[in-house]
Amino acid sequence: MSSEHVSKMLAAHELLKEFEFEPVELDKGYANRTIRIDLDTNEVTVHPVTQQMKDLWVGGKGFDLWLMFQEIDKDTKWDSPNNPICFSPGPLGGTTSFPGSGKTLVTAISPLTHSIMDCNVGGYFGPYFKFAGFDALCIVGKAREDVVILIDAVNRKVTIEKAPMESIDSHLVAEELTEMYADDELDMRNIAVVSAGRGAQHTKMGVLNFSFYDWRRKVARLKQAGRGGIGTVFRDKKIKALVVKNRGITPAWRIEENKVARFITPKKISTQCKSDIEEIDAIIDRWNSDPDYVIEMVQDIQSRYRHISKTALDEIARKTGTPLAYLYHITTFYKSFSLEPKGETIIQVCMGTTCHVKGAARILDNLERILGIRTGETTADGKFSIESVACLGACSIAPVIKIGDEVVGNVQAKDVEKIVKESEKQLETAGAGV
Repeated sequence: MSSEHVSKMLAAHELLKEFEFEPVELDKGYANRTIRIDLDTNEVTVHPVTQQMKDLWVGGKGFDLWLMFQEIDKDTKWDSPNNPICFSPGPLGGTTSFPGSGKTLVTAISPLTHSIMDCNVGGYFGPYFKFAGFDALCIVGKAREDVVILIDAVNRKVTIEKAPMESIDSHLVAEELTEMYADDELDMRNIAVVSAGRGAQHTKMGVLNFSFYDWRRKVARLKQAGRGGIGTVFRDKKIKALVVKNRGITPAWRIEENKVARFITPKKISTQCKSDIEEIDAIIDRWNSDPDYVIEMVQDIQSRYRHISKTALDEIARKTGTPLAYLYHITTFYKSFSLEPKGETIIQVCMGTTCHVKGAARILDNLERILGIRTGETTADGKFSIESVACLGACSIAPVIKIGDEVVGNVQAKDVEKIVKESEKQLETAGAGV
């Protein structure tokens, strides 16, 4: 996302309302106040949390219902202006240790059931909103044109801004607004964006998407709040996005904290130089920069460089308009792609049932010992990488390994050292011939 483009979007904003507030310290999990935004009048008001609310309606869903009952009547439908969307993180406000722990309860009259429906989502929105000093948010009315609502705990203000240029699609608008309202890259961790996406305009099943910033991959990613079509209500009110900016907690969540993350996360972010960028651009151009062919672009780049660098993904995103989050989804989902440089020769050990019972585990152990690396790693000289795979499709000659493009069957653990040495000779011969 270019800074120039983001600046143009911000310059196109029209301020409809600015409301200043003072952050407050939490008392036993409560900020003791809620905030109400009326899009019909662009009015922002703050209301107290009473002891009766705490006694009768403990938690996020309770506060949502309390606020909802102040707004609706017997004639309120899902698309009525007085159908409120209520957000509450509950008395604890969750935590910011990792996305998923900071729950936000969201409630509205559902376009699917025509009754009150709630959904919940993790991420940072709930904690950030709570630490701004509010226990719940109630949005009523309908804007005349698409707006962005910003709750900024740093500058201590709520703004309603007409936003004509931002994307409707959730992945894009999350990236745009995260960059727009962050002071620097570190500050991007302090922003959460709520959006509904283009699909919510055409279906009554629209969901809400809550962003959090993945600092390793340098992209805004999404968590989804489903059920009830609350995203449809969100878009019916012409809200393009709801943004909360935190007061500088900058959560230190890392993708490695996930137990399976080591299988999909690069230990080192790879970048490439200018000459490589020109070649990467040529690969993208061969596919006419068509976003429908990003997988083919990634395949060609993987084949050329034996991995997909951050530089390559940035170029694909820039030239095709594809969200970085989607590109990372592709490159971490498919086994054939790698975000880290691979060795000149990849040795794959089949761990399917037939190979396993015939000693594949011992073959893999020997391979790791001989090359001095673990599965998923590359030797220091860049010659070999080891992978374990579910199946190589050659059960009749199990156990099987694939070394480079050659499939070798009926392998025994004692054969591994000889196979590796032969491959090293082939690499040396090929190198001498260059």
